[in-house]
Amino acid sequence: MEIIRHELQRPSVFIDEAKLSIDYVPPNLPHREEHLRKLTQLFRGVIETPGRVSQKVLIVGDTGSGKTSVTKLFGKLLSEVARNHGFNLVYVHVNARRERTEYMILNKILSAFQPGIPLRGLSTQELLSIILEYIESNNLYLLVTLDELGVFLKRRGEELLYLLSRTVDDKLNAQQRISLIGISRSPLFGYILDPSTWSTLQKNMLRFNRYNSRQLRDILNFRIKEAVLEGAVSSSTIDLIADIAGASGDARYALEVLYKAGKVADEKGVLRILPEYVRSAKAFITPEIRREVLLDLSTHRILLLLAVCRLLKASEDAYITTGELEARYGLVCEEYAQTSRSHTQIWSYIQDLVGLGVLSSKLSSVGQRGNTTLVSLPDIPASVLENELELLLEKRKVGVRT
Repeated sequence: MEIIRHELQRPSVFIDEAKLSIDYVPPNLPHREEHLRKLTQLFRGVIETPGRVSQKVLIVGDTGSGKTSVTKLFGKLLSEVARNHGFNLVYVHVNARRERTEYMILNKILSAFQPGIPLRGLSTQELLSIILEYIESNNLYLLVTLDELGVFLKRRGEELLYLLSRTVDDKLNAQQRISLIGISRSPLFGYILDPSTWSTLQKNMLRFNRYNSRQLRDILNFRIKEAVLEGAVSSSTIDLIADIAGASGDARYALEVLYKAGKVADEKGVLRILPEYVRSAKAFITPEIRREVLLDLSTHRILLLLAVCRLLKASEDAYITTGELEARYGLVCEEYAQTSRSHTQIWSYIQDLVGLGVLSSKLSSVGQRGNTTLVSLPDIPASVLENELELLLEKRKVGVRT
């Protein structure tokens, strides 16, 4: 108790570290005003003639380019505007990478406006019917954002998108109550969709370019005012973070480096975030593998990734074969008292991890190592990722055999 009390009484460089969280959406988003303007133009008909039209929009761009923050802020503001126009529009943001099935996504949507309904034993179609009946009887309208849509569609196909976008096809002059926004890093999943759905999304596609160093500096300055003690971050330190993150154009990466550097300052008992703390923070973060991606991985995907790390650490080759990986994964499962999955399931895990950007893969050259699929890590050192994964397994209390 005394240790905790002492630590909580120590001064901190932060005034509100939650303002640097990936889940926090600030009231202003520097350099994304034009995207908010374009979204408003696309949804003008939804506001001015509720029920007459719905809308489908696709947002694409690299990680950390502001897609999620802009969409969440837009959903919040659009709901407020709808109330001023005399009708209720509910905004629901679903991470389709985290909610892995159609049922889980529909459950997430329903729980946003009708929590507490026991839903076990229902089919996907029954769950959708409950949603439609509820919004109809309560005269509600929905704007649903499916974040990481491309990852979900590649894994599950287009059934969910079809269900949500065709809810009133069999009714004459029915109220159009559900609008959709899809967020993806790339539009290359288009081949999965039926031509009419893909045609609509292509017409309403917004692209988010990467931030440059100057724009990242503006974003950092804005967040620092909300999150950090006044005067704790010098302009040269901000420039350093902006230049580091400028190579990837990733605002999340810039904010994560700032947060980690602040934690280094707290650990040292210093009320300033110095450039050296920034360099220390950067050494343990890479823009290619985001913290939230690792947190969302299932236990067996983590075990498979841990096997990749251990193989690459001990190898002079940049890539390993899937056969080598499967064998090492079995040993890691045994170490953590888990039953290893089938060959087909392991292959599915590999595809998922490649789709998330956590792994890279390629086919070997003819005659090279049996002409098979090879996998590697994009950029992060295997030892650094190995440590992160072991900590995750420890936090989840995944058992270790002694």
